[in-house]
Amino acid sequence: MVVSISRDNEGQDVINATSPVTGKPVDISSLGPNWEIALHILFLTGDQRALFHVQDSTDEFGSWYPGPTFNPYGEVKTAAPRKFVARSSDFPSLRFGQPGAQLRLSLVALDEGAHVRYTAFLRTID
Repeated sequence: MVVSISRDNEGQDVINATSPVTGKPVDISSLGPNWEIALHILFLTGDQRALFHVQDSTDEFGSWYPGPTFNPYGEVKTAAPRKFVARSSDFPSLRFGQPGAQLRLSLVALDEGAHVRYTAFLRTID
């Protein structure tokens, strides 16, 4: 199963951002313990940084567990995107399969004047 974890308000999977973005929660309560998260940076302004953070929660993000963090730096062009991957074996404490569990990917910081375009997916592995 593949699920987008980068949906915008219009339901698009590709996000264009010039400031931090809090991700939309995705239900992970029925997903198995073997998974992979892939973040694709499609564009990033040269000599700039973006900081992405995955979080999970069982109380609608009143509290949360930290997950993978991705911190791309430098120019990324659409013709040569960068891919970052995190796997369940590296983050076994994320609460996949637990009642009420949700996951979100947020752009928590972006250098001033930067523009980033990204998409991200969660894939379960049988």
